[in-house]
Amino acid sequence: MKKALSIILLGLCTLSLTGCKHSAKDPDLKTIEAPTEVSNDDIVKETIIDRHGDEMEVITNHTKNKVVLHLNGQSYELHKNFENSGFSTSDNKYQFNETKNEVTFLKKDVDMVLFHGKRDQASTKMASQ
Repeated sequence: MKKALSIILLGLCTLSLTGCKHSAKDPDLKTIEAPTEVSNDDIVKETIIDRHGDEMEVITNHTKNKVVLHLNGQSYELHKNFENSGFSTSDNKYQFNETKNEVTFLKKDVDMVLFHGKRDQASTKMASQ
C-alpha cells in the first residue's frame, strides 16, 4: 500500500513539474483592441422638473430623430412622428410633445399625462442670445 501511494505521489509530482512550461502572459500573443466609434450625432441632454418636484431626463438625438426619456426609474425610447408634431414610441402607446418652454409626456391609450413641466427659462434665454 505504501509502495502504491509513493508511486502515485511521484507520478503527480512529475506531471506537475513537466505539465505547464508557459508563463501566464505569453509574449507571442497580441491583444487586439477594437476601434472605438466616434459619434457625430447631435445629442442634447436636459433635466426638467415639474411643479411637484419630479424629474425627467430628456436625451434628444437630433441626427437620428430620437428621444430617450428617463422617468421614475423607467426609460422610454421615442421616435419622431412625422404625422403630427412630437415623438411617439414604436407601439404608439406613449407620446412626447415639446414647445419652446414646455414638455408633455403622456400615455395615449388612457389619455393620462405622465409628466408636464416647464424648461428652465434662464438656459433658454442664454441659448437664444
